[in-house]
Amino acid sequence: MEEVLVDKRPYGESTVTQVVGTTQLFEGGQMRRVPMPTPDPKDPLNLPMWRKWAAIITLALFGALALSAEAIIGALVPIFVLEYAGIDPKILGSIDLSALNFSTPGGKPEDPIQLLSSLGGPPISKVDLLSTLPILVNGVASYILVPLSIAWGRRPILLLAGVLAWSGGLWAGFSQSLNSHIAARVFQGFGAGAVEALIPLILQDMLFINERNKAFSLISAGQGLFIVSIGLTSPLIIVKLSWRWIYYITAGTGILVWIGMIFLVPETRWIRSREELAGKEVYPIRPGENRPRLDYAKYGYRSNKDDFGVFVVKTEWKLCRKSVMETIKATFFPNVLWVIALNSIFVGSLSATTQNAAAIILGLKLSFNQLGFVVLPIVAATPFVWLFGGYLADKISNYRAKRNNGQREPESHLISLAFPLIAGIVGPLLFGYAGDHTEERPLVYLLVGFFLIGFGGLTMNTLVSVYLVESYPNYAGPVLVTMSSFRLIAGFLISFKSADWILSLGFLKTFGIYSGIMALFSLMLPVVYMYGKRMRLWSAGQLETSSEDSDDARSMKSLELDNKAWSSEDA
Repeated sequence: MEEVLVDKRPYGESTVTQVVGTTQLFEGGQMRRVPMPTPDPKDPLNLPMWRKWAAIITLALFGALALSAEAIIGALVPIFVLEYAGIDPKILGSIDLSALNFSTPGGKPEDPIQLLSSLGGPPISKVDLLSTLPILVNGVASYILVPLSIAWGRRPILLLAGVLAWSGGLWAGFSQSLNSHIAARVFQGFGAGAVEALIPLILQDMLFINERNKAFSLISAGQGLFIVSIGLTSPLIIVKLSWRWIYYITAGTGILVWIGMIFLVPETRWIRSREELAGKEVYPIRPGENRPRLDYAKYGYRSNKDDFGVFVVKTEWKLCRKSVMETIKATFFPNVLWVIALNSIFVGSLSATTQNAAAIILGLKLSFNQLGFVVLPIVAATPFVWLFGGYLADKISNYRAKRNNGQREPESHLISLAFPLIAGIVGPLLFGYAGDHTEERPLVYLLVGFFLIGFGGLTMNTLVSVYLVESYPNYAGPVLVTMSSFRLIAGFLISFKSADWILSLGFLKTFGIYSGIMALFSLMLPVVYMYGKRMRLWSAGQLETSSEDSDDARSMKSLELDNKAWSSEDA
């Protein structure tokens, strides 16, 4: 974990107010390294850039595969409704949907969800569990995977999660009943839970704070690669082969990516001193340089064990227990609660959209082969996720830091939230309108609404993840666990009955509720932006010392570093 503390001396007072999360990113017009790397070649911050990006891209592929699987499987809910109603989904390839009469006796177009519910299979809400239950399991997984990664190291837990993800996919492909299928998706979802908190934790281990936005956004944006290649071809795969082959393909790809993680993602857990975490010059730095030179004579070279070993670091059960307690504490931080609320409604809205978009397309009497259009909006959104959540967000944050005497405030990331929040409000309304007006063939409303929901949700998740890690660097693991777990659990609760709500209220009212809740929480953005620093002081604690005190006396503990660890390292 990482701790960033900045000294603030207002009006020449002799006390120093230390604000957790504020960093002196620029000094003398030059960008500083925060946290400060050590001269040890084994330090993950000292990995060459090609090595870091090889790990980042591999993690992005793993994360994108897991996230895209959720979108693709969610879009296939109507296929599973047919399967478990005793109807071979391949029949859709030989039916002219445009010739079918989907109208009610009164001439009004049949509600697509009502149409599916009349096929005589299990309740649609149970079939929807194939899409929604993995979301719940993702949230629970973070509570287990992150503390274990603090105890044993990131690498063994990451590789274990990968095994669970691809083996769960194979199980789903070979399943012979709905219950077995759901159980397999739970297994798969637990492994995919690494995407939510563990992967961001690994990224912050080996990247400086000014490098994180691009890497975090790549995880979200990268899923377009798999969605476009599998999602668009899924109707053809179903008709020519079987829906099971979608699992075989994603699981097989997952195995290849997992092998890539073995060779390209090293262990990144690293215990740092208080001064290093604050970005101070602990080791000699030559003029004109911003980091110490590597000392191979003193620390030696990286070995094969450092690069490819599984259990590389010392087991730290004390830190594991501490992280669990701090996760509970982080749950009550006011800005964390706000982020959870925003993220939850986005997860619920995106999940409900994914589950029901295919039903609308079938209700529009389009060709079954056009079912793949459901995932096109997510594909179109991915480059914008990287642009707004990565490149532009970095530019805005660094620009604000330069205008703030070199100090970078985490709240600068909230400026970039404006467009994603607007998209998250408008998107569900357009989608709901499309669902209630299928007689108008509103494909444009459907796709644009889905695009806005996908862009808003994925971009916002990237931005708030970076915001929380920077706001509470000494609680990086706990705040990531808290955010990812609660947003997924809450997102599950507000989406797993979406089909039933649509049957009762209609599309527009159901998705209008999502938009209304999002608008309500979005109104708090200016408040968090203006008072976020005070929230950090209140929630993380405030420490004041004499201006003559040593730097050591003005430091707070990092999540992964207790007093005993500091003493042993200094020795």
